[in-house]
Amino acid sequence: MRIFIVRRILYAFLTVIGGTLVIFALSRMSGDPRVLFMDDYSVIDAEVWDRLGERFHLDDPVPVQYGYWVWDVMRGEFGDSIASQRPVEEVIYPRLWNSIQLGAVAWALGTLVGVPLGVLSAVKRGQFIDYVARAFALFGQSLPSFWVAIMAILIFSGTLGWLPSAGKGEGFAVRHFVLPAIVLGWLPAAGYLRLTRSSMLEVLDSEYVKFARSKGVGTSKVLWKHTFRNALLSPLTFSALLLLGFVTGTTVAETVFAWPGLGRLAVSSVFGNDFPVLSAIMLLLVVLYAVVVLSLDLLYAVVDPRIRYS
Repeated sequence: MRIFIVRRILYAFLTVIGGTLVIFALSRMSGDPRVLFMDDYSVIDAEVWDRLGERFHLDDPVPVQYGYWVWDVMRGEFGDSIASQRPVEEVIYPRLWNSIQLGAVAWALGTLVGVPLGVLSAVKRGQFIDYVARAFALFGQSLPSFWVAIMAILIFSGTLGWLPSAGKGEGFAVRHFVLPAIVLGWLPAAGYLRLTRSSMLEVLDSEYVKFARSKGVGTSKVLWKHTFRNALLSPLTFSALLLLGFVTGTTVAETVFAWPGLGRLAVSSVFGNDFPVLSAIMLLLVVLYAVVVLSLDLLYAVVDPRIRYS
């Protein structure tokens, strides 16, 4: 178990190092990184140009420049946003918190709906509830998210006037979370349902479950202890990666509902050539990915003893 944990921590560390190398290399692929601070209409005088050169340590070899850049990143210094002329962390952190709030609600909604429906669909295989659950999954995975979002705004905001159509509101305004959370949560709920159902059906047909039933073990114990726990690995993987995607921003929903999250910020940074903000978002994504995958590997060891003792 100790070797397993050390190996996974090493993999996470190498992933982060690789991510920093790629992001730094992208900033140097255009040649002089000072060009990233200019557009077709920018004019930078010689003094500012030289000052930027000193800031990026451009007189030093590239490996030394990378070392300075990593040191600044470790201290949380990403530079200033080109668009707003503010420190990048001041631009990103409020957006990140907004994405975390919406992502957590959508993730909880998708998990609490999709997993129980998947279990119920597997247990009631071939019955009416199974067909209803599969239809729910079919529509959830086939309907485009932007279309669902627009239709939700049209019906519940435009026609009925029950819910606001855009924005986050002040604080944790529940009414503003309803529509974007449902739109974001429907697709993962469908994914949860299909993964859980297929995993449960595979385990239900296994020999050890049949043996437990033949011994007279209670139905609930067979279902939750012997079946659900052994079918949990696929939904667990999906859950972790889904949460990561929600936290780093879901661009379509944030755009349609005008949600001030990280996804919209990344898109605006691409179109606005705001490389400091974009590189900080990319680095944040790499670090979160490494942490989530490491946590997922450790959860694997908790759920499945075969991994823990291998």
